[in-house]
Amino acid sequence: MPPRPRKRAVPRPAPIVHEDRFADAALHARPKEPARKRSRPADPDPPVQAPAPDQAVHDGAPAVEDAPDHQPLAPPRPAPRRPGLIPTEIADSIGPVLGKAVADIKAHEDGSRRGGDIEDVHKMRVATRRVRAYLKAARPALDKTATDRLRGDVRELAGTLGVIRDHDVMIDRLHREAARLGDPDTGALEHLISRLESERVAGRDRLVSELDDPSYRALLSELEEAAAQPPVADPWADLHELAAAEWRTLRKARRKLHRTFGENPPDDDLHELRIYGKRSRYAAELLHEKGDIAAFLEALAGLQEVLGDHQDACVLEDRLRELVVEVGDPRAGVAAGRVIQGCRDRRVEARAAYPEAWKKAEAAARKAFPD
Repeated sequence: MPPRPRKRAVPRPAPIVHEDRFADAALHARPKEPARKRSRPADPDPPVQAPAPDQAVHDGAPAVEDAPDHQPLAPPRPAPRRPGLIPTEIADSIGPVLGKAVADIKAHEDGSRRGGDIEDVHKMRVATRRVRAYLKAARPALDKTATDRLRGDVRELAGTLGVIRDHDVMIDRLHREAARLGDPDTGALEHLISRLESERVAGRDRLVSELDDPSYRALLSELEEAAAQPPVADPWADLHELAAAEWRTLRKARRKLHRTFGENPPDDDLHELRIYGKRSRYAAELLHEKGDIAAFLEALAGLQEVLGDHQDACVLEDRLRELVVEVGDPRAGVAAGRVIQGCRDRRVEARAAYPEAWKKAEAAARKAFPD
């Protein structure tokens, strides 16, 4: 495959505070780097010849066989396999879901360019996150060089979409709040909305520049090729065990969170827990199973929704405080204060719903991944 074209340098706007709360921490935007040419993997080292029985290991040392206390190491035992596991399972599982995610990226590209429907950016961004999550979940079974390269390049696109999505969510919420509050607060909020809309336009300009870059088309081709022929390195990998491992990581992260902070953890840490939940959910989606796995996916989706509502309220409150300082309008400060109170109410509601959402996820996990 010819090397991917080098990306043109596209200037990045100054990031807004907390923008990466919507873009996954694990999936956060990073400074753009020129596209790297894919290098051929180095040839494996030649096998090392074992020394002859009568050959000294080093000057004056006896051969291994002559060492009186030496005990030969037992060969490594293979990991236990699930009954019915077949060597094509990893490729058969990741290929279709990866292909669907790539198709979703392409399907919502035009709408994301034009900006007519905010759902296009949302769905295109979700698709990029799914690509990265699927590749990460299956990474132990895939070629790590190829997988990490694809995840890194998709991350740049996801970060750009995340900036626009942040603004879409905040603008949509402020329009609804403006209609609810009435004048004079409606007019004051419109002033803040106009600032956010200017930032969103700048973000979309950057997105269009990235989509017009030849490296984007090359990236799509590579993703389609990976979906058609996943770069499997371990065809005997057990996807069920990989998904179970992601759940255990989520469970461990929650235990540590509450052991450290009690029942009222900080906002940022709750958001990070949500990211672990996404990873666990996407890993389980690779299984294509019904029954207990489907119930687990539904429970995790409910947990994500609760924590997502909490995060939306946090980000909007923080950004409103910044905007009030930027515009220096006392009327905007009063209107923003009323919206901020609503944000705090939604945060309280989300925190109240969080324990029950977690209990449902944990109960479903016990059936899907019994210890």
